[in-house]
Amino acid sequence: MHPIPQRCARQPLAGGLVVPWVSVIHGGHAAFGSLDAERARTAFLHRLCQICGQHLDERCLLIARPADVTQGCSPEPALQPECLPYAAAHCPMLNGTATQYRQRPVQASHPAGRPCTDPS
Repeated sequence: MHPIPQRCARQPLAGGLVVPWVSVIHGGHAAFGSLDAERARTAFLHRLCQICGQHLDERCLLIARPADVTQGCSPEPALQPECLPYAAAHCPMLNGTATQYRQRPVQASHPAGRPCTDPS
C-alpha cells in the first residue's frame, strides 16, 4: 500500500483513502468516481493537480487512453509526480479492479453507493 503523499496531507479522507480534489462531495460524503465539473475545469485552467489540488510543478503526469493520445489531449487534469503512484495503487479505475468498484446494489442509485433522498 502506497503511503499518502505529503502533498495530500490536508485532503479529506474517506475510508482511509485521500479524496481527490476533483471528486464530488455530496452530503459530506465523497462520491468516488464522480468528477465535480467546476473543480475539474478549474484544475485545467489553473494547472492544478486533480488529486491534491495544488499548482502543478514543471513536471506533471497525465492519464491518457490510446484514443486520447491519438487526439492529442487527455480528458482528465494532470497529476503531481507523487500523486499518480498513490492514485494508481488505490483507484479501482486505474488498478484494474473497476468491475468490483462499479458493482453496486440496484437500489443504491447514489454515485457513492448509498441511498440518497436529495434529487439534485
